[in-house]
Amino acid sequence: MSHGSNPQLSTLLAPLGRGPARAPLARAAVVSLFALLFRVAFVLDFSSQPLFDANLAQGTDMQVLIGWARRIADGDLLGRGNGPFWWAPLFPYTLGGVFALLGSGNLRAAALAQAALGALTCGLLYLLGRRCLDETTALIGGLLAAAYGTAVFYTGIFLSTTLEVFLAVAILLGITAARARPTVPRWLAAGIVTGLGCLARPNFLLPALLLGALLPLLIRRPGGGPNWATIGRAGAAFACGVILAIAPVTVRNWTVGGQLVLVSAAGPETFRIANSYDSTPLNFVYPRQPVMPITAGAFWRHQIRKAVLFWWGFEAPQNVNIYLARTLSPTLRLAWVPFWLAVPLAVVGLWATRSQATALAHVYIFLGGYYLAVVPFFVIARWRLPLIVPLLLFSAAGLLALCRWIAAKQWRAAALGVAVSAALALLIRPVSGPFIFAADHGQLGYLLANRGDFAEAASHLARAVADQPQNAVLQRDLGLFLYRLGRGGEARTHLETAVALAPTDPLCHLYLGRLILASGGDPAQASAHLRRVLTLDPHGPAATTADALLKSLDPEGRMR
Repeated sequence: MSHGSNPQLSTLLAPLGRGPARAPLARAAVVSLFALLFRVAFVLDFSSQPLFDANLAQGTDMQVLIGWARRIADGDLLGRGNGPFWWAPLFPYTLGGVFALLGSGNLRAAALAQAALGALTCGLLYLLGRRCLDETTALIGGLLAAAYGTAVFYTGIFLSTTLEVFLAVAILLGITAARARPTVPRWLAAGIVTGLGCLARPNFLLPALLLGALLPLLIRRPGGGPNWATIGRAGAAFACGVILAIAPVTVRNWTVGGQLVLVSAAGPETFRIANSYDSTPLNFVYPRQPVMPITAGAFWRHQIRKAVLFWWGFEAPQNVNIYLARTLSPTLRLAWVPFWLAVPLAVVGLWATRSQATALAHVYIFLGGYYLAVVPFFVIARWRLPLIVPLLLFSAAGLLALCRWIAAKQWRAAALGVAVSAALALLIRPVSGPFIFAADHGQLGYLLANRGDFAEAASHLARAVADQPQNAVLQRDLGLFLYRLGRGGEARTHLETAVALAPTDPLCHLYLGRLILASGGDPAQASAHLRRVLTLDPHGPAATTADALLKSLDPEGRMR
């Protein structure tokens, strides 16, 4: 299709490909190369930063997934003894394959592999755009994806995000090819890719069902009516493909895990966390109140808030905060394409390409279905990406439409398009903060401490304590870091605060007692804190240290 193409820009970009058959692949390779350069530069930069260590931080999703992948690389292919898969399994199995090839200790190499997959996604997006829209829009869309900052960031984080985005584009490309020539092998292949997408992100199940149910809209005779014979064959092939991809996981969950779970078992718990009475509409906290019934007005008001906030430009963090990463990574501070600019341009692009709605129907169905599948759960930055990256084709269409209207002196259309995109950008652009939270500073502080940089660690923990002064653990650990820096007076203040906030925490008493002894303070006061450790945790490691310190005192309470 060539509707809406910019002939001058197409002429400039024509040298990227030579010959009618090889040009699309050559241009896809160029787009992928641009994307790869950006992503490799980021990975090489970010992997030397302390925040990259968050991938192995205890309790993060990345640490769990990396551990799972390492077990797979070591030969534990079925995960015996672990019950049904809790999370979608495709990413850990893919990462396990990377570890088997490159070694499980080389996270930088694994991140570079993710960078390559993210770059390939941009090339596939170009191929999708040229099939659904036109050459120029496809090239601009692929380049926008190459420079989309949030997608670049997640190549350095070991979550399923980069794989999900790749599969979202691959699903759309597969269905586009199947619609162009609706043969059984093509629809079977599209179904297999869609099923793989469900194994990476179970939210893909809803768009998969919608695509199957709405096949009569996607396969039509040249005259315009449904081709029922072709629809029947295509639907059966598509369904078989999805089942073939998902069935091995379902069978494993039943035979090894002992439960009939389609893909992963985390869905009900995720829904509870996202939809309890004290759940937050962005990101999540673990709620203490019960889940809202779907018949309650509060439930639907909560869904509406999440549906609206999905389109806010704030990149809601989970595990690692992109805004914190930007303060550390020079590469990430470059002028990447932001969400708040891409979405308004996409709105203009959706309007400008409305005459091609029939050809784009499967794109609408997939993106709309994914949106509906995500909103009831978490509105976080990484869950938006499988929708936003394909949407960049419409961002490119919107940008080109504005240029075309201005060049043609269609001032009314140009003014309206500029006004709409500018108004939306101003509306959704996040301008009020802070966007780096106490938990983020705390996380970075601990990562820095693990690297032995206690001065920077104490600086970040101090910021966290300033935001959460009632957090006893932060007060305690800040006191410990200050003590190691030789700042005993400040350390004692924070440790005394920690003891007051958490009088039953043995570590608070241990650190305070040890500091009092080391600084020549009152031995009786130190002994009281150390004995309190023995009372609170008589068999723990803190008690062993406290007992040794107490035995080092002479009968009068002084250090021997």
